[in-house]
Amino acid sequence: MNLSESLAAERFYGAKSEPIEDIETVRSAPAADFEWRVVDVAHGSSHDLYQLLLDDSADALSSERGAKAYLANAASFGEVHGSIKGTTAVPMGAEQSNTNLIVDDNWVLKVFRKLEAGLNPDVELLTQISDCEHVAGVRGYTTTQIDGQDYTLAMMQQRILGGTDGFDLALASPDFGDLSFELGQATRIVHQALAEAFPTQSVPVASVVDKLHAHLDDLLPLAPQLAELEPGIRALYDELSGDSVTVQRVHGDLHLGQTLRTADRWYLIDFEGEPARPLAQRVLPDHVLRDVAGMVRSFGYASAMSSHPEGWESENVTRYLEGYGEINAELLQAYVVDKAAYEVVYEANNRPDNVDIPLGAISKLIKR
Repeated sequence: MNLSESLAAERFYGAKSEPIEDIETVRSAPAADFEWRVVDVAHGSSHDLYQLLLDDSADALSSERGAKAYLANAASFGEVHGSIKGTTAVPMGAEQSNTNLIVDDNWVLKVFRKLEAGLNPDVELLTQISDCEHVAGVRGYTTTQIDGQDYTLAMMQQRILGGTDGFDLALASPDFGDLSFELGQATRIVHQALAEAFPTQSVPVASVVDKLHAHLDDLLPLAPQLAELEPGIRALYDELSGDSVTVQRVHGDLHLGQTLRTADRWYLIDFEGEPARPLAQRVLPDHVLRDVAGMVRSFGYASAMSSHPEGWESENVTRYLEGYGEINAELLQAYVVDKAAYEVVYEANNRPDNVDIPLGAISKLIKR
């Protein structure tokens, strides 16, 4: 198998709907028995940068030998901010858009796979709200320069010991209401911390409507399944009323899988924002209902992918919103549709068998 074939099969590779046309190495360094690389991947009319640790033509970062080699050599890949030192490293095993390594049992080294110019929002946000009781503190991170711009390679943060993935917990819990309520409270507290750490601003509702339409414009060419739903979606957006709303920095891709539950609290993790959105969009202030809508949709997924009784989804959405506090229900509905439209594109690229889940949610909300 060549590098194009092996990369296309990786869980972290996010453009599976198009063939890889070319791969060019833009940075490389030896790492024990492996080779560290940043590669420029050409697909369709797009180019993306990915960080790899290669053993011949296959990525090996998620192996124990690869994890140890990456940790031992990480300081040679770029500039270190804070500390990323450690003695032992093993892959966490829960592969998504990045690769997490458990370091010395008490830390997690998150290696960012798809790279974009600028400070990764996960680093930017968490370094400023590390005192919040519902997030894991940052110990250090690394960056490298490519064509005169900084790219974030990895971040080391506190390991949340005894934490259970929120989505797994929801799948296994027919009675989840109290936890949903507490998760709503935790989400509100994190939003308050972000509002204190970063500027907020008041924007016209019309600008929110324009942003929702523009996002749909971006999504439509990527998922033909959205075409027949477009009129209903746009009508829903155009019905939004009011003069202005407050926007701020938010998580940007919040769902049950971005949470961990310990014996005494919820933690929110992975503050990068939606991986398919350009970083320039992910760092923009948004309404907090962006995150709330992501969690609402996640309850929909948990219901669709489990054997929970009818009504489980609506009950837990209600309890979550009660925990969160006062919201604009009309605006939330628009953000839920926006999130589901994004999910259609994501599923088409990564899990085609699941695309009917977000399509069905949109159909219900626009009352087709």
